[in-house]
Amino acid sequence: MNQILFVNACMRGPKLSRSYHLSQAVLSACQARWPQMKWKERDVTTFELPILSGPMAQERDRRFQENPQDPMFDPAYELAGADLVVIGAPYWDLTFPAALKVYLEWASALGVTFRYSKEGQLEGLCRAEHLIYVTTSGGPIGDKNFGFDYLKGWGDMIGIPHVHSLTAEGLDIRGNDSESILKEAEQKAIDLVNQL
Repeated sequence: MNQILFVNACMRGPKLSRSYHLSQAVLSACQARWPQMKWKERDVTTFELPILSGPMAQERDRRFQENPQDPMFDPAYELAGADLVVIGAPYWDLTFPAALKVYLEWASALGVTFRYSKEGQLEGLCRAEHLIYVTTSGGPIGDKNFGFDYLKGWGDMIGIPHVHSLTAEGLDIRGNDSESILKEAEQKAIDLVNQL
């Protein structure tokens, strides 16, 4: 494991976001397992990518034909080159914040993260075998982890066969011990990384 990409969609920032805290537990476990690894953070909470409208998508296609190395495609290249992808985001309106969806669209670039064969079959081009989706919620998630469902399909499209979910739920429910819930999730993070 040489290169880890951490996609930070933890909208409340490092000090307040429990998703960020749990994501750091994953990255710490990775550092312990692979001391030589490097990781890059793509913070979608602080940079502005435009929404891919129809005209913008056409412009992107045109620019790829002219210059595939255009900085416009940096999100796709960083994703394609990662050995492991960690995405941290709060449970937000049943999925995740819109800023993450915008990033995922920019990272989904034909010719960089996926392609079509001559027979029209979709082929993923990413080299990562695993993606870890980290999310936390004040209430229960249960079987409505639709952000994870989306990322499983997206991972399949871009060639990441194993997508894992790491959650800490019910953190704001009266009577729940949020510290214990987070500690348990941190241990699950260590166990998950050690199984990769």
